[in-house]
Parts: sequence; structure tokens; C-alpha cells
Amino acid sequence: MNMENIDANRDRNDSSVEFLYGTRFGKILLEFILAVKVPKLLGAFLRSPLSRFYIKSFIAKNGIDMSDFKEYEEAGFGGTKKFRSFNDFFTRKKEASALKVDFEPEHLVSPCDSLLSVYKITEDAKFHIKGFDYSLEDFFCSERGAFKSPELLSQMKAFAGGDCLVFRLCATDYHRFCYFDDGQHSGELGGNHFLEGKLYSVQPKACENFRVYTKNRRSWTILDTAHFGKVAQVEVGAFSVGGIVNHLPSDGKNEFKRGDEKGFFDLHGSTIVLLFEKDRIELRDEILEAWKSGEVRVRYGEYIGKTKTN
Repeated sequence: MNMENIDANRDRNDSSVEFLYGTRFGKILLEFILAVKVPKLLGAFLRSPLSRFYIKSFIAKNGIDMSDFKEYEEAGFGGTKKFRSFNDFFTRKKEASALKVDFEPEHLVSPCDSLLSVYKITEDAKFHIKGFDYSLEDFFCSERGAFKSPELLSQMKAFAGGDCLVFRLCATDYHRFCYFDDGQHSGELGGNHFLEGKLYSVQPKACENFRVYTKNRRSWTILDTAHFGKVAQVEVGAFSVGGIVNHLPSDGKNEFKRGDEKGFFDLHGSTIVLLFEKDRIELRDEILEAWKSGEVRVRYGEYIGKTKTN
């Protein structure tokens, strides 16, 4: 396994992110940009046919491999299907044969192409990310107050002492994500619970200056998995990512299989957070060693850990 890692101090933030999130005037301007709904306007443009011109240059600039998308004819790929907009390109879907998923039952796999960070949840149900302490309640409840139930409060306690995996997708990543194990959505907590929020960037500079994982728009659900117990999956939106699309209905009583597509993000960077109960998973030694030097590059369906054996 050839592990790539990205030193958090060397991770490339866009120059605009450095300015908006790293300077006093930039932060004031950022709040104005969010207040006048610039991300929404940008999203509307990128979902329109007028944005098609941007596809070819985006592919070239970022060195995106399009070999798994041969059905498309945009940007000279000679296929049979046209991209209708930049967003259509951004949410492009791979053929099933191009998706490599590890189906070993006790293996934990990555739900997406991303940069992985690993954190421990303390016994008092908190964890530390990029200079901020987060509580489990922060993740499940909006700043205005939100859905709470005795069942949810009990489940949050069960995550104390467990593990938090953060999968940060870059703009160039494949933005569809899969289930990492067999299981089912069941009960009240198994639905898709959407929380309104802002759309800060999820690049490292933004995470160092704002509590993005609890201020941003997000959707969470509790999954009953076959090999890892109950796991919370939280999808977090980011700048211009107005859409978090989950395929299952909100009442969620559906079974799922490892490798099934769970959903996708609309436009630019975004994040998936997985919360595991105590003593449920063991990450691969290669992952843990690489994490000492910064975020670790992982791929959709890739083996990253296993069921913990006592």
C-alpha cells in the first residue's frame, strides 16, 4: 500500500482562501459574501449551460484523469454523452466497473476519494480538530437548536472514547460517496437529518479560523452496520456546495450494501465525517504512520482499517 500524505502546514490553500480566512479584512469581506448569497449565485451559474466553457480548462489545470468517464464527449473524450453544465461534469458518475471496492467483510473502507484525518473522541465526548474543540452535540445540533431525543442523547454517549475519521474532499476529487459496510437505516436516527448552516470553505486555512464542521450546512444519519456497530455519518457542505444529495428517503428504513452509492455533493470541496463507538475499529498501521505527517490520501472503497478484535 503506497500511502500519500499531505503535511497540513504545506497543504495548498487557494490564495483567495488565504486572504479571506487569514486576514482581518478578508474575514469581514467573507461574511459579506456569505450574507449576500454569493455562493448561491455562483452555484446557480455553475449549474447553467453557460458554465460549460470552464470544464476543459478545469480538467487541464488540475490534471484530472478522465479515463473512467469515456461515455462523455465534452473536452474531447469522444463519448456519447454531453456535460450540460460544469456541475454536470462535477457530479459525473463512474461506470460500476471503474469503482474498486474492498468487499472483505471485516475490512473498513473509505467512503470516498479524499484526504483522511484521524482523531480520538475523548471520554467526555469531545475531539480536537485544527485548533478547535468540538463536542458530539455540536455535530448533531444546529446553533439554533435542533432535533434532540433521548435516543440521540444515548447514542452520543456511546461514541465517547471512540474514533472520528474526517474525509476532506478536494475540488478535483470524485464527489460521489458509498456505504462502507452492509447494514440498514432504521428508526428515528436512521433518517437523513439536514441542518442549515453557512458555506465556509473546508480548506485547512478555513478550518483553522472557523468552526466549519458545526457552522456549515450538513446532513447526518446513524447507520446500523454489520461489522462496526452504530456509526454516525455526517456530510458537510462547503463554499458553493449547496447540495448534499442522499439517495434514500428521509424516513430511512432501507437496507444497504457495501459499495452502494449513498449520495454525492454538488460543486467544489466538501467533507464526510464518520464517528465510531469505542473499540470498534483498528486503522491500518500505514494509515496511522502516514497521519503523523499530515492528511492521508485515500480512495473510494479502499481498505483503511478493520473490525477491532478484543
